[in-house]
Amino acid sequence: MKEKLVFLGLALIVMLSPVMSPPARAQAQGPDCAGGQEVTITFMNWWGATREPLMNQVIANFNEICPNITVVNAVQSWDGREQLVATAVASNEPPNLIMTSRTETYQFAYQGLIEPIGSFVEASGIDPWSIFYESEIGNQVFDGELYTMPLPTAGGISGLYLYNKEMFRQAGLDPDDPPETWQELEAATAAMTELDAFGIAKLGANILLVNDLSSSFVYWLYTNDGQLYSDDGRTVLFNSPQGVETLEWMVNFVNEYSDGLEAVRDFMAGAPDLTTADFPLFNELLAIEFVNVSAFGHLENTDPEMWADPEMWGVALRPYNADNPNAKSAGVSGLAFSWGYTIPVNQPQETKDAAYAFLEFLATAVDGGCYFLFEQGRPSPVMACNEDPAYYDANPYWDVVLDSLEIDVSVSITPVQGQINDILSRAVEEAFYGADAQTVLDRAAEEAQALLDEFWSES
Repeated sequence: MKEKLVFLGLALIVMLSPVMSPPARAQAQGPDCAGGQEVTITFMNWWGATREPLMNQVIANFNEICPNITVVNAVQSWDGREQLVATAVASNEPPNLIMTSRTETYQFAYQGLIEPIGSFVEASGIDPWSIFYESEIGNQVFDGELYTMPLPTAGGISGLYLYNKEMFRQAGLDPDDPPETWQELEAATAAMTELDAFGIAKLGANILLVNDLSSSFVYWLYTNDGQLYSDDGRTVLFNSPQGVETLEWMVNFVNEYSDGLEAVRDFMAGAPDLTTADFPLFNELLAIEFVNVSAFGHLENTDPEMWADPEMWGVALRPYNADNPNAKSAGVSGLAFSWGYTIPVNQPQETKDAAYAFLEFLATAVDGGCYFLFEQGRPSPVMACNEDPAYYDANPYWDVVLDSLEIDVSVSITPVQGQINDILSRAVEEAFYGADAQTVLDRAAEEAQALLDEFWSES
């Protein structure tokens, strides 16, 4: 592990230094290590399982630069996470640095519970807008203030899919010519899906996050030249003609090629993600699965034999609607999985300073976030990190990953996004059970617009 860290560090130092200067921030030391005084901070996060030792190594690397700051790696369970975060950030003795989603960051900023970091950044002398992809750092701004830095990418969440090349071969399809359009996806799925008396035996493509129908709809919406909201985040647009067409296509696809929503849920229930060895993609039971960039690390850990042979698997961009001349392949950035690390206001200044020092190292350093993400095969929100040759050596489809980051679209959201997700999920599910797409989307849009209007009127 240390050899790979040194290699990556040496390879990236040259590239990162021009981006992060002046002053040089290739090692992102933070603002004088919080003045050099002895400080202990608690870092509340959800980087558990195989990622916990990686984070421990990041902390060890940080301590080589800032030995005066002790970072307690407080890894949490995902059970009851949202309530735990809300309680922690508002408590009298909060954790000093908390991993928060974009909607949580915005909510806590709106409530005045977390510190904007503009003054810390200014004192440190770095320029986040030149270090990160614009959409990545932009996702961490609320009401004109920067509240954190991104890790990992908010992009690369929805613009990719993994596919099983052997299933393509068995169906007489070219494994090196995966579907680029909705229409090609339909044809490929029809060729590879097998149904029996019990439901789905083999599935050509799973186009849904079966427990998150709202995001499923939004991801496909952007491949049909649709939008969730206006660019300023104030007007609902998802019930547009593009939105109605998208939902109708999703329902028709699942009903015609997958035997309906419940059949897909039953098929995916036994092994719901790539962290389990019996996930159907690994066993030639599922040909196409839409994934985020964490899939590469999961694939390497769970099925190393498949990972080692690019003739067994492939990667491609999310298909678009060829019948819409304005449509193109796209991904969505910042809708849900846009993680940052926020500093609660209710703590002494010395721990705020130390928390920021670690935040900056974690987000921008070669031996911080670059190392942490490289070890998982995931791209970094730091632009220069992703051009390291080691990424191309480790992942034969790295060029496709970078293409997906280029096509990602940042979505304007507000702290009421969680409520709107619930409204939209209900509407999408109703359509899968026979309701008219235009009717359910119009009703959802009316409810969502009322929430947005109320929020903006009080801001």
